[in-house]
This record gives sequence, C-alpha cells and structure tokens, in this order.
Amino acid sequence: MIRRYLNTVEESKMISGAGAMNPVCPREDGRLEWGNGVVSMLFDTAGDSPVRLCNVAGRGMGPIGGRVTDDGRTVLERDPRPIVEVRAANTGSQDNRLTLIATVAGSVLRFVSAAASEPEEGSAEPYRLEIVQFASYAELEPHGRAFEPTAAERAEAAAQPSPETVRHADATAGLVVTSVFEAFPGLSAVRTYTRLSSARPLPIEAVSSLNLTVPMRVNCGKIDHSRVFWGDSAWAVENDWRSRPLRDVSVRNRNQVINPGQSSSRFAMSSASTWSTGVHEPAGIVQVEGSRRQSRDFSVMWQIEHNGPWEWEIGEDDPGLHISAFGPEYQDHHWYTELGEGHDFESVPVSFAISAGDWQQSVAEMTLQRRALRAAKARELGRSEQFERTQGLVIYNDYMNTLFGDPRLEKELPLVEGAARVGADIFCIDAGWYDSTDGGWWDMVGEWQASTNRFGEAGLKGLADTIRAHGMGLGLWLEPEVIGVKSPLAQSLPDDAFFQRHGVRVCDSGRYLLDFRSPAAREHVTRTVNRLIDDFGAVFFKFDYNTVPGVGTDLDAESAGAGLLGHCRAYLDWLDDLRRRHPDVMIENCGSGAMRADYAQLQRLDLQSTSDQCDPLIYAAIAAGAGLTILPEQQGNWGYAQQEMDDETAVFTLATGILGRLYLSGFIDRMDEHRLALVRDAVALHRRVLTEQQELVPFWPARLPDFDGDWLVVGLRHPSFLPSEDDDSCDYIIVWRRGGTPSVNVPLSEDCHIEQIFPNPAVPEHAPDAKPWTVERMDPETVRLNAATSKQPSARIFAIRRA
Repeated sequence: MIRRYLNTVEESKMISGAGAMNPVCPREDGRLEWGNGVVSMLFDTAGDSPVRLCNVAGRGMGPIGGRVTDDGRTVLERDPRPIVEVRAANTGSQDNRLTLIATVAGSVLRFVSAAASEPEEGSAEPYRLEIVQFASYAELEPHGRAFEPTAAERAEAAAQPSPETVRHADATAGLVVTSVFEAFPGLSAVRTYTRLSSARPLPIEAVSSLNLTVPMRVNCGKIDHSRVFWGDSAWAVENDWRSRPLRDVSVRNRNQVINPGQSSSRFAMSSASTWSTGVHEPAGIVQVEGSRRQSRDFSVMWQIEHNGPWEWEIGEDDPGLHISAFGPEYQDHHWYTELGEGHDFESVPVSFAISAGDWQQSVAEMTLQRRALRAAKARELGRSEQFERTQGLVIYNDYMNTLFGDPRLEKELPLVEGAARVGADIFCIDAGWYDSTDGGWWDMVGEWQASTNRFGEAGLKGLADTIRAHGMGLGLWLEPEVIGVKSPLAQSLPDDAFFQRHGVRVCDSGRYLLDFRSPAAREHVTRTVNRLIDDFGAVFFKFDYNTVPGVGTDLDAESAGAGLLGHCRAYLDWLDDLRRRHPDVMIENCGSGAMRADYAQLQRLDLQSTSDQCDPLIYAAIAAGAGLTILPEQQGNWGYAQQEMDDETAVFTLATGILGRLYLSGFIDRMDEHRLALVRDAVALHRRVLTEQQELVPFWPARLPDFDGDWLVVGLRHPSFLPSEDDDSCDYIIVWRRGGTPSVNVPLSEDCHIEQIFPNPAVPEHAPDAKPWTVERMDPETVRLNAATSKQPSARIFAIRRA
C-alpha cells in the first residue's frame, strides 16, 4: 500500500477536460511547432541528436520561426540543450561537471513521436503536447549510441494512435522518455514535466522537468546584459527577493571562444525536506536585454510546483544560456528510483512564463498562470462555485500579537464580539484549543480533542455556537501531519504510519511525522478533520507544519528521498480527497509562517500565511515581496492593530494586509470607537479590493523591494495586455516609509490621477494623528509622495485612475 505512492502521477490528472491526443508530425526539416497562440515553442527533432528547443516566444516577442537578419538569414538558437536531462547511476554525465545537466542518458535519446490536443472553443482547459524519445539499453552503456530511427520508423511511430502505444512497445527495448507541455488558452506560460519508462532495472538519480534553452541568439540577447532574480527565505524573513547581473553571480565569463565547451559554472538554488520555501523560493527570473538594433528585451520566470525538495540552475552553454529545474535528486536530496516493469516515474511539474519586457512582465504572466492552475484544480475537484464564494471572506485569527496560543473562554468572548463589530466573516481559534495541560501540549498533540478546562461548561462547542451567533464561521488551527511522542497515538498507531530511517521512527522536536503513504496515517487525519467539522461546525482550518522529517523515510522505499517524494504526493492526494468531501470548507496553508508556500499546495488551498513576523516594520518587507511568490488573493498578511498603538503604527500594520488577504488579529475588544472605525475602514477597503483583485497583477512602481530599505512600494494593476471590463476601475499602490528621507519619487504618467484612500482623508477622526500625505508632480512621468511626518514610520494606500 505504501509502494504505490513512490512514482505515481502527481499532477497530470489535474487536466481532465483536454481533447483527444492526435499524432503530429514534424516538418520536412525536422522542426515541430506548438503553442496556444500566445506562447509558442519550436523543437528540432531531426538528426543524430536528442530533441532540442531552438526557440520559444511569448507575448509581445518575435515570430517563433526566428529572427530574420538584414541579409535574409533566419536566426534560431545554435546548438540548444536537449529538452530533458536524465541522470542514471550507470551512465552519469558526459563530462566531469558539478551540474545536473549534460547527462549521457539525455544525450542519447532520439525522437520517436509526438501527439497534441487542443481544448474545445471557449474551454479553459489547456493545449497539450507530448514528445516521446527513446534510447536502447545498448546506448545506455558506456560505449554509446547504436540506434537511429529511420524515416520509415519515424512515420510508423507518428501514425500510432497515442504516445502510450509507442511507450509500451519500446519500453521492453530501452528507456522511453515523454516530455509533456501544457498551456492554458490566452496565457504566455507553459507547464511541463517528464515521464520515464523502462522494462529493465535502470537506476535514475535525477530527471529534469524543465530544461529550457533561453532564446538569447534569436533576440540578440547577451549574458553580459542579463540579470537573475531569486528569493531568499527563512522563518519570519520570507520573500526576500534579490537581483544581480548574471556575471556578478557564479555565471562568470570564462571566454567561451578560447575555452569552448560546456561551462561548469552555474547559479543554483535548492531546498531540502518538506519546507519547500524554507531557504529559497522555488522560483526565479532571468531578464535579458539585447545589445543590437534588432534586440528584443524579454524575461523568463519559472516555478517548481512541489511540496518537497527541488533544485533549479542557470548555466552558460556553448553558446547560450539554459534554465533547468528538478524535483528531488540524489546528490542533494538522497533521492533515486529504479525504473522497471510496472514501475514508471513522473517528475514534479514546473511552470515557466515568458514575455517581452522586463521582469515585471513575466511576473504578471506567472500570476495569471497561478490563477489558471487554481481554477483548473477547483474544476477537477468539483468545487468551482465554492472556490469563487470564499474569495471574498475576511478572517480574524486570535494568535498573532494577541493570545499566542493560549485561548480561554474569558479571553475569546470579547474578541469574538470585537471581530464581529469590524465585519470579519471567519473567527479562527489558533493553537491551544486542544490543550488541557496549561501549555505542555507541544509533544502531546495528535488526538485533537477539545480542551476540558479552557472553555467553561459549554466547552469548545459552546464557544463555536457563540461565534456563529455573531454571524461568523468557526475556524480551527490544526497540525495534522504530526504526532507528539507523548501522545497516546504514538503507541496505538502502527510503526508504518510514521517516517522511519535505519529501522527507527524519525523524531523532530518531540514529534513523530506521519507518512501519508500509510492508510493508517491518512485514516487518522481524515477522521480527525471529519470529526471537527461534524462536532463543532468548523468551516475554516489553518493547517500548520512546524517540524520536518529531514531527507525522508527509507521504509518501503528505494531511497529516503523516494520515500519522501511518495509521502509528498500522498499528502496532495489526501488534500484532494478532503476538498472533494468538504468543498465548502476553507483551508489556510501555514508552514511555520511561509516555509512551504509552493504551488503544489497553493493550487489546492485558499490562503497562505506569509509569515509569523511580529514586527510590523519587518512584515512590510515580507508583504512587499510576496507577490513574486504568492497570488495577491492568497497572501494572508497579518494586520494586528492594537489600542495602545499610535495612529501611524495602527495604519501601518493594517495597510500591510489590505491589498492581499487581510488577516486580522489584535485585541480588538480593547479598542475605542476611533480605533475600531479605523479597522472597519481597512476591512471595507479590503472588500472593495477583493471584488476586482483577481483581475489585477502585482507590480513594483519604484523597483524590486529592498528588504532593508527605508521605502517600500508595491501595487496591484490591470495588466496592459488584458482589456478591463470596468471603465471606472483603478489600480492601487501601498507605500511604506520605515525611515530615511521624508519623501519618495514614484513613476506615474501624467494621464493618471493618484489619490490617498487609506487612511481615508474624508474621515480624519478615525486616525487624527495620521495626516494625509501630499503629492507633487515632478515631471510628466514622476510624482513625489511626501510623508506627513519624518519622526516615525508610516504607510498609505493610494488609488490610481487614468484621466
């Protein structure tokens, strides 16, 4: 029962409405073109080489057929990378390089067939392409290649009804590799992953989901004029995005003319274990600027959609640049799998977005891709209506800078009344509701039974009834994937319900970790969630995750990393089942803040905690960068105003949440009418933003936010390439001043009108000491925002409308 999760399909079942797959044949020159009308890919299938990507073009870029020079020549990428890399233990790499690319198995693959499907007119399902390649077992030996399909064999393979026929026929003779590409209608983004099949045992240590040749030559791009963007992350300092010229990081110029061949220099990021965003974000951007008259600036963004370990790298080719993305691999993650009869493998999915323009354009395209992934998953799970309905709900949570995991009836009742007065829809009781030991619950959790001494005679059910009587739904914090070592369940659940290594259970910080490949583990958490819904009427869960299992589990697994991958996929399956059973229930993804804010989970869940940061000044930096990682409508940014705060500080913390998903906390019960009115203003403006938020994309008018900078500016705007249905629509920016000069310049064309909307200047009595900022027009493209005071930090939200 555990084994079946090791290599099962993680995501391809998501796409259920695409049309039938039909064979497609390359042109006479071996080229194969595919796309959705916005993004296009051009593959080279000819010759004694693996399939290669000789061009890719997105919104606003040149024709997919290549750049035509003044003398009539067509320019494509020269010697592009194979579209897939496969590292097998018995073949390794082509040369001694500390990189996951340039693999022998990837180099001996040869084109067999391709098939494609298109969605029905008006459908939101994706276009799809599958390219099948093959290498015989003899070719996977050190003495190299012995097979090349003839023209007749190519034609016969292409005539097969589907790639599955080819795969099953050839898997008895060698390695079959299927590269899958999916593109939603109207988007400049592609989702891709890789399937492997082999009848004989073949030990695989790494397989790429994305191996993208960046179209530098086609667009006259230069590595010397390119920048890389990446996100660092750690507990309470998430979403610290940075940018450097590629030549200033580890992709150094070694002079490819004098030193030809594959460079070993690369710029790489990776994660470990199940905090998928615990060290770095599983995403990155390359921005390319051209150096000639015919140059076309463009940018590429990618994200790895996996709730476990991953790695991506950027490297210099001879010539060119590649971006490669992997799930777990052997060197860093102790992962390997052995292919064999009935034991195929599918890699984790990766999305990339490409567009003309700078890095902000590819972020906008990736924002639309993330929305499409969420909507497709909701359709698959049969909860599209519920998905739309929950987008406008406002949540109050009693934890942050408030009860900090010590809920008691006498503390909760005033908060319930206060949350109702400011207009919250959900009241979430955070950690501690199950604690009957006065704080000693950390290593005893697992049963998730309501406390017997915290909520009076009526108990938790009575408090839940009170919450509903105030017009709000009940939310509960839950850490479903752990069992405390002192919990009775640590004895009653079987050993195979837990992560194990070397014959013993894996323990982290006084907790055992459930292995979701185990039916017993899944049945336990399913019963728990069902009971909390049935007994207490919970309509919202905050799923937390504060401990990690290291490299994985070697129980019933080929490797510890394979066991971890199996668990990660089983957990996603469990989430899907949970959402089908309870489509009306909202679920927040919290991993000790935002330590696992990946789109394997976020395409399934409603909300993402962006941090556990208690300092509103630091939180502003986290929120300013969150749009590169998380959809605005999923960014659970805490707004924890308190009565004892001065007006500027209260405005500062509330403003942080308004353009994302305002996640209210704070002792609302202690607030006077003026402070309550300010919170109500924040909630009302937030609801207004929510009505149009899913039509907006994040942008940064000044620059990429500096995590330690004095001024931070981020906004939401209507993408220029999509028409707005509302003539009265507006864009928004939030500006935080944390120190430094009292003013900041912001780009804004003279045909735009900017107006402060929070705090609302029309009701100054709600925050009398937070005076309106002033706006000066500096030139036709710039305005200056002047803070009302330079003595303390402050923040304001502005609406921008075209004249």
